[in-house]
Amino acid sequence: MWRLCLYLVPLALVWSQPPRELFPREGTPPQRPLPYTGLGGAAYYDLSFGAGLTIPVNLWGYVRVPGRYLVPSSTTLVQLISFGGGPTEYARLTDVRIIRDVRVDTTIVERVLVYNLELYQRTGDPSQNPLLYPGDTVIVPGGALSTLEVVVGVVRDVLLILQAAITLALFFRGGR
Repeated sequence: MWRLCLYLVPLALVWSQPPRELFPREGTPPQRPLPYTGLGGAAYYDLSFGAGLTIPVNLWGYVRVPGRYLVPSSTTLVQLISFGGGPTEYARLTDVRIIRDVRVDTTIVERVLVYNLELYQRTGDPSQNPLLYPGDTVIVPGGALSTLEVVVGVVRDVLLILQAAITLALFFRGGR
């Protein structure tokens, strides 16, 4: 009986896995890591590639895939933004910020470092592409167009509500 269990347990483990993950097709490109969503609604990406020292960093703002990333300790600012799918069309790359928690004695002091990635693109100045530290939060702000988009969206919503209110008032006032 116990010999039968030795055969059935591994077989049950194989059946519980989707076939595409057990037997990937040859020649298929590696897929983007799936987010670990056990953190509520947050996205968590492990880009450690299975080797070396890794650090947790946060990527916020106008990037394609914001979230919390576990990246190699040698990751730079540009590499993290690239891991996040790159900046969106509304991103303002002249004002990318890194919020870094720094301990001074026993108190935590937040430092905000500002980098100009457009200058880095033009000149290749390495001072504009720093290494990241554990716990860094990178914020890619939006430009004027993103602010205009938000304002237009709010005005649109207010006008839709106003239109519905006027339509209801006219309907009930003139209703028979």
